[in-house]
Amino acid sequence: MTSAAGSEPPPLDPTAVVQQLIAAFQDGDLDALAAALAPDFTGHITTADAGVLTAGRVEYVESVRAMDVASANLRLDVPNIVEVEPGRILVMVVVHAERGGRSLHNFSGQLATVRDGLITELWMVDALPGESDRFWSS
Repeated sequence: MTSAAGSEPPPLDPTAVVQQLIAAFQDGDLDALAAALAPDFTGHITTADAGVLTAGRVEYVESVRAMDVASANLRLDVPNIVEVEPGRILVMVVVHAERGGRSLHNFSGQLATVRDGLITELWMVDALPGESDRFWSS
C-alpha cells in the first residue's frame, strides 16, 4: 500500500518483525514463518549435545514443520524483548508445550538480525536443549 504521496510505507519495526516470527512459530503458520525470513536467512540453533545446528531458510521452516507444533498446544511467552543495536533484537522466550501426556517448560534466548523488514540471522540458545530434543522428537 502506498500513501497519497506515492511513497512506500516504512518497513516494519525490527522488534515487530521478531514478534511476528514468534507468533507464526507458536501458531505453526509455516507460510508466515517463511515470509518473516530473508531468502539468505541463516539460523543457529543449540542442540542436545551442546552443539549448534546451522540451517538456511528452507531447512529452518522444514524443521518447524517436523516439530508439528499444532499438536503440542504450544505457547510462547515473551517476558523481554529489546533492540540492543539497530536491527539487532534480543528476546527471551518461555516455552510451554504439551503432547501425548508429556510436557515441556523451557527457556530460550534469541538474537535476531533484521534487515529491510526480514530476519536475516537468528541465534537461538535453548536453556534445556536435551529436554526440547526429547519432547519434539517423540
